[in-house]
Amino acid sequence: MFNAIKLFDSGFVGVLNKEEEVHYTKELDYFDKIVNETYLDEEELNGFDVKDYFLWLTRYFVSDNDNEDLFEVPQIAFKQILGYNVYLSFALYKYMPRYFIPNLYVMQFTYFVKFAEKYDIKLPKTPQRSDYRQRWLYYIEMCSAIKEFAIENEILDVGELCAFLFDYELVNIKEEIEINNEKSMPNVPEQAWILVGNYYGSEKTMKYGFWQSSPQTNKGDIMLFYEKSPVKKLNAVWTAIEDGFVDPFGYYYSYSVIGRKIEIPEDKAIKFIEFKNSEYFKNRKKEGNFVSKNFQDVSGWPVTSDDYAEIKRMLEAKGYDTSVLPSLYEPKKKLIDFGIEEEADVSKKLLIPLLEEMGWKLGVDFKSEVEFPAGRGTTGKRPDFCLHLTGTERDLGADVVIEAKYNMKNNEDIAKNYDQGLSYAKWGNAKVLVLCDKNQIRVYERNKKGVFTENKFKLFRWEEMEILERFNELKQILMC
Repeated sequence: MFNAIKLFDSGFVGVLNKEEEVHYTKELDYFDKIVNETYLDEEELNGFDVKDYFLWLTRYFVSDNDNEDLFEVPQIAFKQILGYNVYLSFALYKYMPRYFIPNLYVMQFTYFVKFAEKYDIKLPKTPQRSDYRQRWLYYIEMCSAIKEFAIENEILDVGELCAFLFDYELVNIKEEIEINNEKSMPNVPEQAWILVGNYYGSEKTMKYGFWQSSPQTNKGDIMLFYEKSPVKKLNAVWTAIEDGFVDPFGYYYSYSVIGRKIEIPEDKAIKFIEFKNSEYFKNRKKEGNFVSKNFQDVSGWPVTSDDYAEIKRMLEAKGYDTSVLPSLYEPKKKLIDFGIEEEADVSKKLLIPLLEEMGWKLGVDFKSEVEFPAGRGTTGKRPDFCLHLTGTERDLGADVVIEAKYNMKNNEDIAKNYDQGLSYAKWGNAKVLVLCDKNQIRVYERNKKGVFTENKFKLFRWEEMEILERFNELKQILMC
């Protein structure tokens, strides 16, 4: 029997209290009533695209005109309804389970991505932050991908499908992450970030959960928590348990899984006024200064090593033992002295020396600006570097295609450069695609179906190339 509250309680937000149960029941009843009055049965759906029904239903929430083109409706209308996607999904599943699934992946989208990676499910491209329309419509695309997976694997019963997704795979993936994280957590974090918000209900005592952050967060990073109301204090230090991720359904778009909470006692926590009186933060440049911004809209901002040192100094001045806090990674001097100031430096000072150290010679084993033919009268494709060239002239290809950028500063930058690199990899029939910038090396490999997956990659840091095991791991991949 369909019981949405039970699903919420077990898979979405944890154990519900009475107040939360009343709230969710009210919202679910509202959407249940709407879908009950509009849904199409099997006979009515015969020859009718279920996506068209979803688009029609969407108009109910964003426009008074049934004939208005959804792509003419302002983005703000979709922003206002984005948080209701989960409630609507439960109602759609109740009445049309053959086509829709409960969306239990809100705030847990990283688990869905890992599920897709595990079973080589090709996901639609994640919409950009400001494209609220596509973020709302991503739900129907997700349903289509899951239903296609179910058909391919002969999972014909919808109850069995949901049990597999939520009772089996969701639980297993969470356990796998927990086990793997304990094995692969960096000994020394590379970056610190500021998190801002209020603790509500169970959040006050939680030891593990999700929080708005930068998608550039890496596993092991330091997360400094500033509670903006009512206490106005920096009162906890968390650790990023997983890399940051984008959630098209989440209001804040990007999140981190945080854990290993270190609570700072109330009398030792750094107050807002103490931050404002800090000579360091008074004199710090405005760019990236979360104190001069009064901690407004700064959740997910990076904290520099100097910022972190000042915060530790302030804590020590209040009698707090900062030896219990994690220390930030300090790169070796030779890495600092590389002087990476532009895109060309990434190639000349980082990439080329690395490939040569691995035993490959520039101009022989790997070449720059190789032009792949793109048809009569058209400009060829020219990736930054090709390793292990194959064929000649019209049949020219490469086993490894590499794109070098200066700084892929956010998720949108990475997505744009991935698309560019992917086009080169397809023309060159490459087995491996590499994206790198001054901070990172992202390595994508074709899966067993012979395709690249944007969300499936191996991440290396330049400083890790001084660690023999990581150096050899990357070299092994590039050997193809």
